[in-house]
Amino acid sequence: MAARYGWQCLACGERPAWLAVCGSRSIAAFIHDELAPSGWDQRLLRRICPCGRRSLYITYRLKRGDTERVSIRHIVGLVLEDEYLPMIWETFRHATPRIRWMDFKYQRGRSPWGLTKRLVLTQPQLSRLLGAFEKATGRRLAPAD
Repeated sequence: MAARYGWQCLACGERPAWLAVCGSRSIAAFIHDELAPSGWDQRLLRRICPCGRRSLYITYRLKRGDTERVSIRHIVGLVLEDEYLPMIWETFRHATPRIRWMDFKYQRGRSPWGLTKRLVLTQPQLSRLLGAFEKATGRRLAPAD
């Protein structure tokens, strides 16, 4: 079962319809049509809620039946051959927003199928992906002390 992605305000809890926030019909279309072509502009991942706060994030549950929601802070990826798009998603659980979770995902074109599958990369591809993350977010992923 694929995750259901939606927009949610962390300040007021509002959950506006997907199309009320962005021009794409799904998370996969948003990544393919808006985020990747923008050069991974991270501002697209945090929007202004009708309550006036800039706290509207893409949110989902990690698995079916999970009561806890997870929001996406960053998505960065590489566009490779055959529209193969490996990505790093930096997420956080609403109960513990300061703890960062790194989720490796992929998709082909606009298909969301790979978003629930494991990501396999060559070492040079992984290095490029980590470099792209650092460039897009200004933060280097380093081992924890």
